[in-house]
Amino acid sequence: MSKLKQLSDLDLKLLRVFVVIVEQGSFAAAQGQLNISQSVLSENLKSLEIRLGIRLCDRGPGGFRVLPEGKDVYAAAKRLFLAVDDFKFDLASVGDGLSGELALALEDDVIVNPASRIPEALKEYVNSYGRRIKLKIEIMAGFQVLSKVADGTAQIGITVAVDRTRLRGIQSIPLFKETLRLYCSEGHELYSDNSPLAQEKIREYHYSSRGHLEPENFAGTLKAGDTEDIGLGAQAQLALILSGRNVGYVPDYIAAPYVVSGKLKQIGEVSSENDVVAAVRSKNSGLKPIEQLVRVLERVHGKQQK
Repeated sequence: MSKLKQLSDLDLKLLRVFVVIVEQGSFAAAQGQLNISQSVLSENLKSLEIRLGIRLCDRGPGGFRVLPEGKDVYAAAKRLFLAVDDFKFDLASVGDGLSGELALALEDDVIVNPASRIPEALKEYVNSYGRRIKLKIEIMAGFQVLSKVADGTAQIGITVAVDRTRLRGIQSIPLFKETLRLYCSEGHELYSDNSPLAQEKIREYHYSSRGHLEPENFAGTLKAGDTEDIGLGAQAQLALILSGRNVGYVPDYIAAPYVVSGKLKQIGEVSSENDVVAAVRSKNSGLKPIEQLVRVLERVHGKQQK
């Protein structure tokens, strides 16, 4: 049974450290995230285990492993911190409602999409509404963006729209487009083949999936039983295709310099166009700091579409 009778500030600090260790998957990765030494991390974890009266994980030469009890504590801590964040945002709505911290999670490379006006929107927001708001921005893979929004770690996520963006409790607001085309690299068998390419022939080659971003119009093109590589993020996908083993989708603006240099070649006319959206938790969409930034993002990106 837990020895905790009430939560202190120290307990909250130790729980936050534990959450980061679990999410990073190792002490070394958590050290970089928290900017504290592994010895201090180890002491923090030991202190938390003593406070709770249970072991949370195994750590040692065999590696790091979260125990079932640790998974339960992690889930409870996430619920606790989500409630705390909701409380802080409720307070932020008092008065003019434009104060506190606003966390944004951005999918890798959407910021460099030529259609992106995200920096322009942030500038307008800060100048018009957010002088007392601290902005925190993280870059990550798309599936991580949605997870951050769903668990309340980020108030706004900007990511490519796929089926998962229609998760229960999440609203998606279209901002701009991302066009993906199918590519192979120099040295690949298809690189020197200029003949029209039938869909059936593409199935004969190794393919790099974009994971959750896999476009529907390429579903089923893998040969039966093949195990595809996965590129989670535009740069990861690019690396796999440049390796020469795979064909796969890359955003056209990422591929462009490699096409010019001859390192990549588009395959056929296969393409996919997706919306890049602002994703927010439905229950938070009306809070002033979030609502105002989403409106600015919509307005700024709407200008270029007129």
